Amino acid sequence: MNNQIKISFKDYLSEIYDKPSKIHEAYRLFRNYSPRNRILAESQLLFLEPINTYKGWQELGRQVKKGSRGISLFLPVASKKKKDDEGKNKKEGEGEDSSSSTIKLFCSANFIMKRHWFTLSQTEGEEFKLEELPNFDVKKALEAFGITQEKFRSINGNCQGYAIPSKNIIAINPLAFAPYKTNIHEIAHCLLHKENAEIIDGEELDSSIKEFEAETTAYLVCCSLGKFDHLEYSRGYISNWITRDDIEEENFKRAFDAANKILKAGFSGDFFVGEGE
Repeated sequence: MNNQIKISFKDYLSEIYDKPSKIHEAYRLFRNYSPRNRILAESQLLFLEPINTYKGWQELGRQVKKGSRGISLFLPVASKKKKDDEGKNKKEGEGEDSSSSTIKLFCSANFIMKRHWFTLSQTEGEEFKLEELPNFDVKKALEAFGITQEKFRSINGNCQGYAIPSKNIIAINPLAFAPYKTNIHEIAHCLLHKENAEIIDGEELDSSIKEFEAETTAYLVCCSLGKFDHLEYSRGYISNWITRDDIEEENFKRAFDAANKILKAGFSGDFFVGEGE
């Protein structure tokens, strides 16, 4: 489709490495949106403020001002295919008339950009109050993934924590600098690196990509929860392990997916959504 737009991978790297003072606020403010759309929203706004669809603002008692130009976010593309009597898929318009075939809707893996979102300053009406963050329970996430937290048993005092992904076990140093973030980091190892017998943070790994993926996951989750205390340390940790030239887009996607899963597991109800509205 000609109207499909993709954000370049370099843009993602620039947002993470170059503009951290803005992006972590965007993750907190746009928490009901996917990581990809949060970065996209942040890049289009002069200053950060709540966004919603035209209908969404109406439901909150506010009206979009006439002439307002919305921002664009990704929405999934749905494509239609037909299935003939022999079970073979055909594109609509090919072969038999559509009335004699069964039409099935298939979700495409592609996304398109739609300019459907407006900022708070573009609306007027009833007073707007930012929704309070629901409680996120790390223990609930651990239970959802079947991960056990054992007593810390490393003799390395500089080790913040470790994971045994193959056995779904993690441990956090009682004196860890950022225990909350470290918890998420180790959970991410269990989700992303099942093939490993043990991953001890702070030691040399066969691949620094593993540390990048786990720490990026922790960074995204903490941003989403408004826990900003140790994010500068987190960015330093990431840059210490790997340079931007060594990171592939797939590594970002894996971290995004893991962050999604952890957020969903730690909340009750639908708090976090996929790559769309």
